Amino acid sequence: MKEKGILLPIFSLPSKYGIGDFGYEAYQFIDILSENNIKYWEILPINECDKHPYSPVSYYALEEDYISVDKLKEEKLIQNAETRENKDRVIYDNFKEKYYKEAYRNFRPNNEYYEFIILQEINEYAEFMSQKTGNEKDYYLFLQYILYKQWMELKYYANSKNVQIIGDMPVYPVFESVETKYHSEYFEMENGKFTFEAGTPPDYFNENGQKWNSPVYNVESIKKDNYQYLVKRFKYHLKLFDKVRIDYFRGYDSFFRIPFGKTGKEGTYVDGLSYGFFDELFKEKNVNIENFIIEDLGEIREETIKLREHYGFTRQKILQFTIDLDNLYDRDNEAENVLVFPGNHDCNTIYGWYKTLDDEHKWKLKEFLRKNECYDININIGIMQYLSKCKAKMPIIMVQDILGLDENSRINVPGVESNQNWSWKLINFDDLKERIKDY
Repeated sequence: MKEKGILLPIFSLPSKYGIGDFGYEAYQFIDILSENNIKYWEILPINECDKHPYSPVSYYALEEDYISVDKLKEEKLIQNAETRENKDRVIYDNFKEKYYKEAYRNFRPNNEYYEFIILQEINEYAEFMSQKTGNEKDYYLFLQYILYKQWMELKYYANSKNVQIIGDMPVYPVFESVETKYHSEYFEMENGKFTFEAGTPPDYFNENGQKWNSPVYNVESIKKDNYQYLVKRFKYHLKLFDKVRIDYFRGYDSFFRIPFGKTGKEGTYVDGLSYGFFDELFKEKNVNIENFIIEDLGEIREETIKLREHYGFTRQKILQFTIDLDNLYDRDNEAENVLVFPGNHDCNTIYGWYKTLDDEHKWKLKEFLRKNECYDININIGIMQYLSKCKAKMPIIMVQDILGLDENSRINVPGVESNQNWSWKLINFDDLKERIKDY
C-alpha cells in the first residue's frame, strides 16, 4: 500500500487561544493520522517569521505563537488562563503574551535550559528581539527553550505513533532579520546597505515581476566559508523534522536578483550555490538524500533538472498544474520520484479549483476520473483515489480537500494582500475523523 501524507499548518489546528499550537490538539491530530495509517504530516515553516511563514526572521528561533498555554499550566508555570471563542480564522494578536511573561517569572532554569541556550543563533535571536522590543534578552531565551522543548516532545510523540513530520525551510530571510544583522557577510550588501532584492522576472500576471522583501545571498562569501553557514542550517532543520522541504530549489542552481529599489524588469539571473553546496552538505553524517523534498515548481531551466537528477531529489508535483483536461492526460504521470499534491498552500482547494472550470472542463475532469477508474460523483474523493493510483511515490493532501471545502478555505492567494491569507483554521476534528476514511 502506498504511503500517504496530509498538509496542515500548525496555525490551522483547532485552538481555544486563537491560533493552533504545540498543545493537545496537535497530539490529537497525530492520533487521527496514526489511526488511519497516514505516515506523514507536512506543517509548513515554523520559524519565527514576519508577515507569513515564508518570511523568516530567524532560521533557528521558532514562532512564539506556537507555545501551548495548556502545557505551561501542566508544568505549573502559570495558574489559570482564559480562553476565547474558537473560530475558523486565526487571530494574530498578543493574547498569549501575558501568560508567557507569567511563566517566565515562575521559571527556574535547569541544566537542560543552560545546555539549550549555548546555541549561538538562539542568543543572536534573543538579543535581536530584546533590542527591538525592550524586553529582557533572557525572556526570549526562555520562550525559545519552551518552544524547542514542546516541539521536540510533540515530534517524539508523532514518531512513536509512526507519523513523520515534513518541515519546511524558506530560501531567504526578510531584510530585517537575525540573519542579516549578525551574518551580513553572507548577503549582497555594500557599506551596510542591501544592493539586491530577491524576486521573479516579469510574466503574464506581473508586468514588473515580483519583489520578495528579502536579500539575496553572496554566493562567493558562502563558498569561501566552505558553505558552512548553510550546512549548519540544513542540519539544524533535520534535527527538528524527519524530512525537510527545500523551498525555491531553482535558486540553488540560479536565482533572480533585482537591483535594490528597482523592478523585476531590471533583474537578472545569476549562478547559485549548485553542486558545490550539495556535495558539501551530503558529506555530513546522517544527512541523506532521503531527508529532502524539493520545491521546483514553475519554469525551471535544464540545468536545474540536471542538478535535481544528479542527486536524485524527490520533488513535488501539483495535479492542478499537470493535468491536461483537453486530452484527459496527466502530463507528469510517468514520474515516480515525486510527491503528488492536488494543490499546495499557494493553490486553490480541489473543490475551489473545480468551481473555476467551465461546464465542458468539469465534464472532462469527471471523464478523466472515469478513465482512471476513480469515483466521479464526488470530485474530492475521485482525485484522492487517482493520487493513490498514479505512479507518484506518495500523495499529500490538504485537510481542506479531505473536508471538501471551497476557495474560501485556501491557505494563501499569492500576490494578494489579505487578512484571509495564512489564517484558515479548523474549529474541531469532528468532520475530519469521518471524512479521512475516504483517503
